[in-house]
Amino acid sequence: MNNFGRDKLLGWVNQAFLLSVVCFSLAGCSKHKQTGAFDITDRLHGLWARDGAQVWAAGEQGAILHSADGGGRWRPQKSGTVERLYSIFGSNSQLWVVGADGDILHSTDGGDRWQPQKSGTDRQLSSVYAIDLQVWAVGERGTILYSANGGRDWQSKNSGTKRQLYSVYATGSQVWAVGDGGVIIHSADGGQNWRPQKSDEALSLRSVYGSGSQVWVVGDSGTILHSVDGGEHWQLQTSGTGETLAALCGGGPELWIVGTDGTILYSADGGQKWQPQVSPTAHHLLSVFNIGSQLWSVGYGGAILHSVDGGRNWQRQTTEGLPSG
Repeated sequence: MNNFGRDKLLGWVNQAFLLSVVCFSLAGCSKHKQTGAFDITDRLHGLWARDGAQVWAAGEQGAILHSADGGGRWRPQKSGTVERLYSIFGSNSQLWVVGADGDILHSTDGGDRWQPQKSGTDRQLSSVYAIDLQVWAVGERGTILYSANGGRDWQSKNSGTKRQLYSVYATGSQVWAVGDGGVIIHSADGGQNWRPQKSDEALSLRSVYGSGSQVWVVGDSGTILHSVDGGEHWQLQTSGTGETLAALCGGGPELWIVGTDGTILYSADGGQKWQPQVSPTAHHLLSVFNIGSQLWSVGYGGAILHSVDGGRNWQRQTTEGLPSG
């Protein structure tokens, strides 16, 4: 697949939604009923690791998976919902998951118990990020939510856009969000006030990551943007691919990106040069996270990939033993 455009992506999402409606109707499911089953053909959208052992993934039909051994074995956690979950993130002992219809779930015990939080919106939430008890979530029609107390109270913030926001990232008081139509917005006061940044891109931007004043954004048609001044100016980097780039992560000058058709890219120099890595899957990859040189990535078909050597070698982890839906 050379061009995984927004229209095609939305078409697939709509098809998946219609199928899920039919399945739920036949099964008599309700929104807040979940069996804990996970079908390995389902998509995993979000991923977060606390350390080299504790890893979580979230996805279709309220699925939340947890591994206590770096992904050697996975077990399902009971989320209490059958809605699609898009993003998961943690801070210390806290975990948050966001998804369709404004769903926000919170856990203080590693996911053994998940409790819904009142988001105040029924709009899809695509991404969540946390620093200590400060939490940001973004999503449909420019929605931005902020909590200063771990999600007990959520405040809606004015993003200045009605575009879909796909990703949010924060470091200190600096926060960025990106989305459809090349939208990049920035807050210098912890997400209280937002202003647009000029990217000169019209393509959808899927993920944002930063290190100090350096910020990277990835998106459709192999787009990679880099800023060395907190987003005041952006430069286009050469990715060498036309695939949709869905997520990125990094540490220091090392960066990793994943995308459609199993795409994995690596840079050792802050994105000046990007090299493809050999992927063990052709499934679309939707999320990536690293703890030092250990990496995990998840995506379509229940794909879970793991590398212990900075991505030079990737292994597909198995969900064998999980109950099947």
